[in-house]
Parts: sequence; structure tokens; C-alpha cells
Amino acid sequence: MKLRISKKTISTSVLISMTDVIFLLLIFLLIASNFSSQTGLPIRLPGSTSAQRQAQQVLHIIYTDDTRIAFLNDNYDINSLGAALQKEFSSKEQVVRLSADKNTELQKVISLMDVIRSAGYERIFIATELPREQK
Repeated sequence: MKLRISKKTISTSVLISMTDVIFLLLIFLLIASNFSSQTGLPIRLPGSTSAQRQAQQVLHIIYTDDTRIAFLNDNYDINSLGAALQKEFSSKEQVVRLSADKNTELQKVISLMDVIRSAGYERIFIATELPREQK
């Protein structure tokens, strides 16, 4: 029994339509994705090579110095911030994004994180940016 071997050329129209579908999918995903930009006080964020963008930011706290903590368009000190955070608490799944100037002492940032945790929040993200040479 002799087997027939046929050499058929692959149709390029199948590949062209597949690339069109992938291209349209890519355009759809770019349009549908959530683009967020940081607005607010001008602070210089510390750099991190493992920084990731968080899309589900709920509460944003900006720590500039000892006397000025911005939260929900109001200024607080570290002692009065806890009460304001407890008013906004609804579940442990809420996300708090903490932006601190890169010249801020680490102990002050940790003290602020303790205040956030004592208000009931468990998910705290510290905002960073990529170093200039990696942008």
C-alpha cells in the first residue's frame, strides 16, 4: 500500500486574519484598561526596581513632613489621622496607598503605617516610581 504525500502550501490568508484578531484584541485591551495618574502634592517618591502599579487604590495618604499629612483633601497630624481613617473604614479589603517623600525618615513612615493598621486596614501599599534610567 503506497502512501500519498502531498505538499500543500499553507494559505497566508489564515495567518493574516489571525494577526488582525490579535491586533484588534490589543487595541481593545489598551482602550479598556484603567489609566491612572498621580495627582496631588508634589513629592519625590523613592525608587524601586520591583514597583508594580496597583489599580484598586481606595484611600490615598500623602505624608510630606511631621506636621502635614494629606488625606481626603484635608490636612491632619499623625495623632488625628487615626480617627479620620476609622470613619472611612468599611472592610479589611480596602486598600490604602501611602505616598511619602523619599527624604522622609523610615521610622516616621513606619509610625504612620502603625496608625493605619490600628484603624483596621490590612492592605497598605507604598507608592514608588521606577528609577530614571529604567523609565
